[in-house]
Amino acid sequence: MVNSTFVLVGASSEIAIEFTKICQNNNHIVLLISKNRLNQFKNFNYLQVNDYLKDYESIKKQVSSLKNATVIFFNGALYENRPLQTPSFEEINLTSYINFEIPYSLCKKLHNELNNINKFVFLSSMAAVKLRYKNYIYGQKKRDLENEIQKLNLHSYLIIRFGKVHTKMSEGHKTPPFSLEPSKAAEIIYKKINKNHLIYANFGLKIISILIKLTPVKLLNKFGF
Repeated sequence: MVNSTFVLVGASSEIAIEFTKICQNNNHIVLLISKNRLNQFKNFNYLQVNDYLKDYESIKKQVSSLKNATVIFFNGALYENRPLQTPSFEEINLTSYINFEIPYSLCKKLHNELNNINKFVFLSSMAAVKLRYKNYIYGQKKRDLENEIQKLNLHSYLIIRFGKVHTKMSEGHKTPPFSLEPSKAAEIIYKKINKNHLIYANFGLKIISILIKLTPVKLLNKFGF
């Protein structure tokens, strides 16, 4: 991968920060887009937004100035499986907005209006494999994103299904097999960036996904999976 250009949407997430460090070490061109202020990567272009969709024109202007860009969506939020278990209506709406509406709408608009984007990359979750009580809304929105992205007829896209990554978003959740630190997740994205369509972060997760698909959802719910 030589002289690659990356646009990181949701650049203040732990995984995005680790990915930016990799880009910094490999002299890539990077545009960071985030709602939160980033001060540690002063050598990269940075756009702070109040709302990703309402500030679309600013995003479009910045992205349009780049050549052969790969856009990676790091947006994610998980409100379920907390002590109270059931999310509020506000949390349900935020789960939908952050995990589905932002990446899907931005991707669709950028794809339709710009011709300088080589690829779109999305981070999905094992929660999309089979909808379960403990993270039903989150899993549903990740599944919706996977399905709708595949209908957009993009010339190139990559969806990576991860298990648990140890971030603020996953605090308080169980630690299943093949859990990763943000730095390792970032390395996987970087190594697999040239692949296409839907893949798993590692082979172990692919095996687990097969077992989840074969196991009745009542059993998964009963044992807290």
